[in-house]
Amino acid sequence: MWKILKFGLFGWLVLSVLTLPLYWPFIRMFWVFLPMIEAPDYEPPTSVVEARMQDVDYLGKLTQYDRSFTFGEAVTFAAKLDAANERASSLTDAEFYLALAEAVAVADNGHTNLSYRPQYTEFSTIGARLYEFSDGTYILRAAADKAATLGHRVVEVEGVPVEELRPSLYKYKGGNETWRKLYSTLLIESPDLLSAAGHAASSEAIELTLEAPDGTIETVSFDALPPDETVKQPWRAAWYTINPDTQNPIYEGWSHVLDDGGVALPAYLTKIGATLSYVMEGNGLYIRALPGFSAGEQSIPAAYKEMLTEHEDGSLDYLVLDFRLHDGGDYTKSMKFAKTAPNKVKEDGHIYIITGPNTFSAGIVTVAMLKYYAGDRGMIIGEQMGDREKFWAERGGDFRLPNSAYYVNYATGYHDWEKGCKGEPYCYTMNEMYEVPAGSLSPTVPLPLDFESYRRGEDVVMDWIAARH
Repeated sequence: MWKILKFGLFGWLVLSVLTLPLYWPFIRMFWVFLPMIEAPDYEPPTSVVEARMQDVDYLGKLTQYDRSFTFGEAVTFAAKLDAANERASSLTDAEFYLALAEAVAVADNGHTNLSYRPQYTEFSTIGARLYEFSDGTYILRAAADKAATLGHRVVEVEGVPVEELRPSLYKYKGGNETWRKLYSTLLIESPDLLSAAGHAASSEAIELTLEAPDGTIETVSFDALPPDETVKQPWRAAWYTINPDTQNPIYEGWSHVLDDGGVALPAYLTKIGATLSYVMEGNGLYIRALPGFSAGEQSIPAAYKEMLTEHEDGSLDYLVLDFRLHDGGDYTKSMKFAKTAPNKVKEDGHIYIITGPNTFSAGIVTVAMLKYYAGDRGMIIGEQMGDREKFWAERGGDFRLPNSAYYVNYATGYHDWEKGCKGEPYCYTMNEMYEVPAGSLSPTVPLPLDFESYRRGEDVVMDWIAARH
């Protein structure tokens, strides 16, 4: 019996040594890129000030996990936390939130940020939802008492031209200018936060100077409304505003700019959350990319396979892959699709990859892979994506402040989808295995979305493609 155990143990050790190289990358991935976060260890605070000081102290541990900070940025981060700590007794809740957001955003990385969710679940908002188009900022959704402002362009916020105000709000969000601009709108919609940032005279209301479609200019006061109910709206991506979904209970009694015009929505804004593909004139196929981690009851790989299954390799004249609503997920679920989808197109065919400001994270990675495997047939069109070709992402356990419960997104793994990061100290494990040097991911053909096209239900990108086929 003892001999059997010895031989069994010896065999297990030999097998472990032989298979270690096979499993080592995954062992390293969990060890290096998916850390367990040290839990807060503080006595229950006896005051608001003490609670804030504990939050600041715990947030100071962020640079132990997040690798996107340069040395200089880490020094600046620490200095901003010290300043927040010194002012802990005098800051309003909104000022404290912004102070922490500004400190984290120093990393200048799209994945490294204080959660923006409290901006609408803990602080006041106004009875309007705004969106930035290529020709300005417009009101797309409004409460009943402000329905007359729908479709109006925001000229000034509290007397300051909106194009001058936005850059002053970028410091609260890390990432490229596209990403910062996209989410600065949430701050403009919050009297609490805009006042705390020093850009509104009061937290009770915001004055917006608006231009009506007929050119009339009027200044309208928007009163502060209570924060959105978390249970009704647990998450709010920026692109939700351009989708006139009437099912969200948060907007009961509100109107959307597309509600009463009899306008047919562009296809990419329909059937949100469902798979969407259709055959196009001129022997083309349209597919809307799948964000997240599943496609309803299907897995993402299975959904993509189903959308391609009726088309033989080399059978299509062109393929349209729409990533305008793909703001992240698990890129490994889309890798096979990125490799095989271009095979469906003829050698002299075209592969159009549509991107926009909301294209982010795993969406960017899949775009890079598709561009690479499409070769000369591939073309990125549309608008600039929400991050650079080089960025930091990936995370392990949750990093949440002990008292405010603000969630902090951090990043541990390096990505370079322009040239590749293999060989870099913290190149993410999956990237080392599957990355491709895709080159620039900026649109070859910029096709910005303007408000009037949107209001008419036109899709400027798809119209451009249709004109070619």
